Amino acid sequence: MDKIVLSGFQIILFCAFFFIAWIYASFVLLRRWKLAKYAQPFTTQSSLGQRLNSVFINVLLQKKVLKDPVRGLFHVFVFFGFFAYSLHTLSQFVTGFTGNYEFYIPSFFGESFTFFYENLLDLFTLLVILGVKFFFIRRYFFKAPELDRPSPQSIIILSLIALLMVFTIMETSGRAYLAGTPDITLPRSFIAYWVSNNETASILFTAGWWGHVLTILVFLMYVPGSKHAHLFWAPINFWFQPSSPRGKMPDLDVEKSPVWGAGNVHEFSWKNYLDALSCIECGRCQLACPASRTGKVLSPKKIMTSMKHALVQKMPVYESKMKKGETAQSIVESGECRIIDQVISRDEIWSCTSCYACVETCPVGNHPLEPILQMRRSVVLNEGAMPPQLQGALTNIENQYNPWGLNQEDREKWLTGMPAGASVPLMRDLKARGENPEILYWVGCAGAYDERNKKIALDFSQILNKAGVSFGILGTEESCTGDSARRAGNEYLFQTLASANIEMLNNYGVKKIVTACPHCFNTLKNEYPGFGGNYEVFHHSEFLFSLVNEGKLKIKDAAEHSQVSYHDSCYLGRYNDKYDQPRNVLSSSGKQIVEPIEQRESAMCCGAGGAQMWMEEMGTQRVNNIRTQQLLDTGARTIATACPFCITMIGDGIKNNGLTESHKVQDIAEVLLKEVI
Repeated sequence: MDKIVLSGFQIILFCAFFFIAWIYASFVLLRRWKLAKYAQPFTTQSSLGQRLNSVFINVLLQKKVLKDPVRGLFHVFVFFGFFAYSLHTLSQFVTGFTGNYEFYIPSFFGESFTFFYENLLDLFTLLVILGVKFFFIRRYFFKAPELDRPSPQSIIILSLIALLMVFTIMETSGRAYLAGTPDITLPRSFIAYWVSNNETASILFTAGWWGHVLTILVFLMYVPGSKHAHLFWAPINFWFQPSSPRGKMPDLDVEKSPVWGAGNVHEFSWKNYLDALSCIECGRCQLACPASRTGKVLSPKKIMTSMKHALVQKMPVYESKMKKGETAQSIVESGECRIIDQVISRDEIWSCTSCYACVETCPVGNHPLEPILQMRRSVVLNEGAMPPQLQGALTNIENQYNPWGLNQEDREKWLTGMPAGASVPLMRDLKARGENPEILYWVGCAGAYDERNKKIALDFSQILNKAGVSFGILGTEESCTGDSARRAGNEYLFQTLASANIEMLNNYGVKKIVTACPHCFNTLKNEYPGFGGNYEVFHHSEFLFSLVNEGKLKIKDAAEHSQVSYHDSCYLGRYNDKYDQPRNVLSSSGKQIVEPIEQRESAMCCGAGGAQMWMEEMGTQRVNNIRTQQLLDTGARTIATACPFCITMIGDGIKNNGLTESHKVQDIAEVLLKEVI
């Protein structure tokens, strides 16, 4: 190769560009991190192994990105293209400092490796170009609805990546020619071989080198202040993923905490802002969100972008005031750092069903649900403000320990429907006789009060009788677990209920609990341990299948396998990863399961979670109607689910379609009981 070196001036010019780019990028990144640290503390409690696993699976293996296989594949092309380019780019930077074009890191590993690497680089050059083309076409020709347009940031980034590929082709072309006549023993690529020629080799090489390094440095300066800063923040975000159960809300010490919820810029946690900085604005959360899909004002993507803008625009105001000696309380009273009403509206806050779909689908590990629930806490605990219907339900819970406001003494009335010979022992009676049942059946408010769900409680109790399970219920001693209160933002009410329930359960020495309500299941299993309530908690779907699997229940031989469409409960599925258990119960009942278009992790919410069960739904489209139609489209006449809220919402969807005579909605326990001998 002809010896080509940079002049002294060119080396100085490169060094100036290099250090300016790195200093500027570092300043922007560190500045945003410093602003985020003004927020509330956050503890991940994750082990080193959990953190490494999170980064390895989600960053290196792109697990969450590939949940959208088509878009994910083209992202993988670009992502691994940057990895493939790392040695090449590092070589160009070393050249900039030494002035010696002959330096090339792959050559240190031998001629064979260099040959392999050059061809690999060419392959990824093509793949990256394909990726850039795909993202451009998808945004501007197919006009994907979840993406913003015109989006100058996206155009700039796509253009920079495309330019980088062009300059690489130019530089490798010149390198291949200057290395000598290309043949299979020399480090060259088929692209370089094709475009090289005698007249332009040196020009191509020099122009390609300068174009490559300058494009990288411009990219480095531009990205930290753009939405594409996820390149820096997303790996950090996955590193700080919490180890707490998915279904657990952050605890709040209502007596000692200086902040109740989050309504001002400094009241969110720094992890909330790390999420916001990591957001790529891809819109996957918006596509998955049932509120957004039904025309509500809520968009999880907008929540994240609003948080990011608040960090950049309002946190410096908070920082300045704190440096001047103002107190956090005086800053709050000034209203200058307010998020609720100024940045995020109350309609957005109250539209969320807490279904967890936005968290499940986010490719960078964001949790848009958490700041929404924290803002609910703020408006409820600090202002006493909430939708009127919700106020009524929470008042009922406070006074009568159930959201319907029915008499607490009526919690045992459902037992009058038990058939002769069946029994449902009360814990107080068992204790009086000195008996200690193996299982506590937590009936829940719906099972005790709602007419439709009373039948499910009766059927499940009969199954326990048939299986010879030693169990008891609390009857009038049972109160609401507080799920709706906590998701509605009334942390004080939730903790009052939790403390009373835990004290009562511990007094009875309860070790194992089974419940048919995913909301009760999630609260008892994931949230009560934080308040001293540690129990082995089962959802009735897993408990029922264990009874069948252990031979404690005998199933009839089905003459034909009738079709059933199964609806996944959010709090059972996405919150607690219970997808197979309810399906196993249906299959063991001799049913043929026909799945709706959206199922398991991507199943659409029924619309009742996040205390929406007790609120009037905003907008003209209803979540339960859309989900019901998906289930009806399977052609099954029976829709099965494993949640009292879902029973109600899908049942209403059937009524709204005028199909109550031809179609039915059943709990898996009802389906199973009919097939038990």
